[in-house]
Amino acid sequence: MRGAAPRETAPLLAAAALALSLVVVLLAGCGSAATTGGPGAEPSGGPAATGAATEAPSAQPTAEPSPARTPMTPRPTPTGTAPSPTPSGASAPGTGTTGGAGKGASGASPGATTVVFVDVGQGDATVIRSGSWTGLIDGGPAGAEPAIEAALAKLGVRRLSAVVVSHVHADHTGGLTRLVGEWRPRKAYVAGAPTAALAGALRGAGTAVVQVRRGDGLKFGAARAEVLSPAGLSGDPNSDSVVLRLDAAGRSFLFTGDCTGPNEAAVGRICARGPPIDVIKVAHHGSRYSTSSAFLAETRPGVAVICVGPNSYGHPTPATVGRLLAAGSRVYTTWKNGGVTFTVSAAGAMSVSFGRSSQPVKKATAAGGSAESGGGAAAGTGAAAASSGASGGAIVYVTKTGECYHAGGCRYLSGSRIPIALKDARGAYRPCSVCDPPI
Repeated sequence: MRGAAPRETAPLLAAAALALSLVVVLLAGCGSAATTGGPGAEPSGGPAATGAATEAPSAQPTAEPSPARTPMTPRPTPTGTAPSPTPSGASAPGTGTTGGAGKGASGASPGATTVVFVDVGQGDATVIRSGSWTGLIDGGPAGAEPAIEAALAKLGVRRLSAVVVSHVHADHTGGLTRLVGEWRPRKAYVAGAPTAALAGALRGAGTAVVQVRRGDGLKFGAARAEVLSPAGLSGDPNSDSVVLRLDAAGRSFLFTGDCTGPNEAAVGRICARGPPIDVIKVAHHGSRYSTSSAFLAETRPGVAVICVGPNSYGHPTPATVGRLLAAGSRVYTTWKNGGVTFTVSAAGAMSVSFGRSSQPVKKATAAGGSAESGGGAAAGTGAAAASSGASGGAIVYVTKTGECYHAGGCRYLSGSRIPIALKDARGAYRPCSVCDPPI
């Protein structure tokens, strides 16, 4: 029996050996398949590596869509959707609305830049919307806040990216204190010190105050702005106004504040080196002390907008309107036309709309054409009332402590009002740059 056992178990042993060999073969085959399809196949250099390289393209598309779509994600930003981060942070200040509300409210196409000269009466306020970026240049006089907020709401704005304070006179900053508190701009661009009230509002809103000078470049969404003035501070707020040239898709806008004198001349020389200005915001509400013929010859504005309302200064003066018309500019005023809105498409096409009349000012008459402007100051008020002509017998006014002489309706006479002959005032005082008294 012991001798027979090996003969009976031999077939079993042979079968077990055959099964074991099959398992080994199968395991070897699985290992080969894993190597062919896995990441280690390519470096091997054998036939299996060739197969892996052939198959790789079919597998790559499943891993690539995410990087391929990434460059396209910023494109919806101009329509008002939530902005995507950018390296500079300039176009992502959190001003856009969601769901395309910006486009629906303003009617602007993607990539468009909108410039709104808001009708705030005798003062300045301009809203600029470019993509998700929204800025405000000046805040008009006190009481201008509702008109400015209506313009912002129409564009679907939820927060201001920046404010630009051209200078600190009340007809440019009267509404800013409240607006800053409510719209919390990320940045404020200034030249010199803001008023105490405005400085406090900026601190409370967490706004970064940035001093700007000639040559500084600023990114306003899809548009770019260059500071043309001031190069330094002279101490005169009007002359030291922040002057910006905005370029949007090849169209240029010149925002002048109340710039005058040597700084205006410097701005003109800079602009003369470039193409004509498409739209100019006329300095100082059409005062005769700004917007000289030489300046217009250098800037060559196609359209001029005068931000002005009923006033006792005679703004805009016939002399300034006459110079604009002689230079070939089409002239609009917020007094006559209401708010004036320019829209520049991404391709550079520009359109304009109006809050009231679409008719431009066509002749230079008292107060810029009081008959055309829908009423306003009579020709005998303001500067005209203070002067009877070229003679020195006219009466002007000074204050107890001031260094200027004024026309009768000047707001600076609210504290004291001392009449003085023009011929005597000329030697002792300088003319007020706000009310345009005779010189």
